[in-house]
Amino acid sequence: MISVGLCRSLIFRIVCRMFSIKYEEAVHKLNSLQSNKATIAQIRKDIKTGQKCTNLKDMENYLMRTGISLNTLDKLSVVHVAGTKGKGSTSAMCESILRAHGFRTGFYSSPHLVAVRERIRLFGIPLSEEAFARHFHKVYDSLYKTQ
Repeated sequence: MISVGLCRSLIFRIVCRMFSIKYEEAVHKLNSLQSNKATIAQIRKDIKTGQKCTNLKDMENYLMRTGISLNTLDKLSVVHVAGTKGKGSTSAMCESILRAHGFRTGFYSSPHLVAVRERIRLFGIPLSEEAFARHFHKVYDSLYKTQ
């Protein structure tokens, strides 16, 4: 007869393995979506030859396909940090100050150093593998189904 502790341990390992597989699958799918050098070079060439850049229209289309409207985005309070140097440090300081004053924060940066889920933090804490996989698959699946 298996003890309750051993049974819990086995269930925990199985659940962790399931989430790990889903996380690894999410990372693999995400990596397959990244533009390669040839694609970016072609886009730049098209722009130089006078073809219109459709990045903003494309992004609006992606948002609509995932059920997010521009009005929803307009309601968000966002600090967008741009420039050539110091974006990560500036963003981290802004997030820390806002949290210290009681604001709920979300943080996105790119690229990541070690793990892709470093890019996204809620309340100063990186997303867990399980949360990253769940949210990634939700967005990925809604885009895939509406191609």
